[in-house]
Amino acid sequence: MQSISKWNPLALKLLLWVMGVLLVVGSAASFVGDTVFNFGSGAGVTAPVAGIAFGAGMMIAGFDPIANVSWVRALVLYAILEIVYQIFTQVTIGNFDIVAVIIGILVAVLVLVLYPNKPALWMQGGTTSGARA
Repeated sequence: MQSISKWNPLALKLLLWVMGVLLVVGSAASFVGDTVFNFGSGAGVTAPVAGIAFGAGMMIAGFDPIANVSWVRALVLYAILEIVYQIFTQVTIGNFDIVAVIIGILVAVLVLVLYPNKPALWMQGGTTSGARA
């Protein structure tokens, strides 16, 4: 068991980097749709740019996930919201992306399994290692 747990920090870093890349690539690809329909900038924020910034933040946080616990929390929140969104779109308009749901479930479970200081993810306990947000 110890040989597996010694790989957890690397696996957590890789998970954040891979999700960061997926967010950047997916958001960059959405520039085409945003250019045609321009739904993503109605509130003064361009959705593809926000997604790219979020993905870049994930990749940067991947260098030291323990010190960037807020980004790890944001990744768990993103995974949960992705699953809820896919269920909502299935119920309302009949559109469902099983790949997004599988990735969301995998990411949420892997983060919860791999993160070494679980109380910090839930903002429990007196002190946390790394930056607080």
